[in-house]
Amino acid sequence: IVGAGCVGSAVARELARFKASVLLLERDDDVTQGATKGNSGIVHAGYDDKPGSVRAKFCWPGNQMFPQLDRELKFGFLKNGSLVCARGPAEEKILDELLERGRTNGVANLRIVKQEEVRAMEPHIDDKVTAALY
Repeated sequence: IVGAGCVGSAVARELARFKASVLLLERDDDVTQGATKGNSGIVHAGYDDKPGSVRAKFCWPGNQMFPQLDRELKFGFLKNGSLVCARGPAEEKILDELLERGRTNGVANLRIVKQEEVRAMEPHIDDKVTAALY
């Protein structure tokens, strides 16, 4: 396996469970030093993936694996959700599209929250935010 980032390391770990002979190659001096280190830390749910795509098929199930992985590996997973914010009716239509795409992809507990609830969740949010996908 080339690359000891999040995906490469997870694949190597899973293959090792089956007593497979696994070689994990990494160019840096430690794991997760490349793109994984520079990511935003968001565990994507699958609401943005094109329905029917490979990403749409595996994103939500992969998202659901994180609590168990954290119990096993203790990497400090925090399930706090995310907000995709809209500023006005035109952007709120995009939220509706993302909500429908997420439902098509099997994402559970996805909903649109209005301005008052968004502000309760994140008091320092931009005043122009009118709704968010949560």
